[in-house]
Amino acid sequence: MTTPRTQQADRTAWRLKTYPLAVITAVVVAVLMGTFVNARSGTAGDAIGGDYPAFYGAGRIAAAGDLDELYVVQRQVAAQAGLHGLEEGQVARFFPYPAQFAVVYQPLSYLPYHWSYLAHTLIMGLLLLASILLMRPMLPWLRGRVTLALAGALLFWPMFRAITGGSNTALTLFLIVAAWRLIHDDRHLTAGVVLAALLFKPQLAIPMLGLFALARYWRVVLGACIGATAYYMWGVALQGWSWALDWTEMARDFGAKEAEINGHSSISFIGFAQNIFGVGVNVPVILAWLCAGAMVIFLCWIWWHRDSASLGRRLAITIPGILLLAPHVMTHDGALIVVTAAVVVQAWNRDRWGPWILAIWALGATQSMIMHLGFSPGFLMLLIIMVMAWQLLSEDREDGAVPASAQGHDPAGVSENS
Repeated sequence: MTTPRTQQADRTAWRLKTYPLAVITAVVVAVLMGTFVNARSGTAGDAIGGDYPAFYGAGRIAAAGDLDELYVVQRQVAAQAGLHGLEEGQVARFFPYPAQFAVVYQPLSYLPYHWSYLAHTLIMGLLLLASILLMRPMLPWLRGRVTLALAGALLFWPMFRAITGGSNTALTLFLIVAAWRLIHDDRHLTAGVVLAALLFKPQLAIPMLGLFALARYWRVVLGACIGATAYYMWGVALQGWSWALDWTEMARDFGAKEAEINGHSSISFIGFAQNIFGVGVNVPVILAWLCAGAMVIFLCWIWWHRDSASLGRRLAITIPGILLLAPHVMTHDGALIVVTAAVVVQAWNRDRWGPWILAIWALGATQSMIMHLGFSPGFLMLLIIMVMAWQLLSEDREDGAVPASAQGHDPAGVSENS
């Protein structure tokens, strides 16, 4: 006999399956409709995809064998011709990544732009899905709720914008989660190689690898060294032995210009302060640099005392921490905190995490209005989720050992190190 309680449970289960699927379907339909309507309009300077013209153009440059001209503005303008409006010969989207990343986009550059954009969006969506699937052993609440988690991630504006706006944040997320899963599976050397792949964003990779070294994950560090060497030699094959120095100089100049042009999208201590108070030497910006330095010390302290927190909880606080301390971090990079949110949901009951997640979701949504606001609420979003992550760490210290089934910690404890 079916009881009212059973009926209620069945209706709840149906909603948890149907509503998320409807959200995912709506996102897919919206992307398809927007892309094909844009393609049929044929309006010059109106290409869909946000940042994607820069990656598409870089792929074209790589396909033409002109990597020695990759960072020449005029060459990027020519590679993106017809994709968006240009004024006074300036490129609307500059490609600042290493040449290796341009080569990665070369296959997509052979497709017509709109089909290439759809393929890229599909790949990023699949990487997000893969990240959720990889986290299931460490975060058991995800089992049976993958569709729900995917819909929730897509409804988070920074993630939605990153995937539909032609960014590669989902790839960054995948590499971090994949390394976490590999460490959980005691495959530390491979995890280090995967983390080395993050070097296309050194502002994230270098602090992350440094923290793993500080926590004495020696096999991870060895794998990272192997991966970094392969990455460097790939660059040598493409642009010669000095490619890393040349790229660093270009990236420094690009970062300075980006702070002036797109400062409203910055979500780090330094970027946020420079946007509000101006680029240069002033008291607020100096304080922002001091805050970034304090964050470095704070994260080092957490990772040095490796028994004070599980790996999952350390990553939960490290991700927003690195985003806050890095000089060049934009709104879409905030999508990476879905890892922190997932760890929080695992650790707390809904009555406790609900208000926090709602506040973060709301701040994420307001980032769609940054052009009108003049700054990114993502900065406040990172501060709030840092407070949440700190509470998790505090509970770790109070409770002692964290159950592996609850937090994704290596059941062998000390076997995380070698």
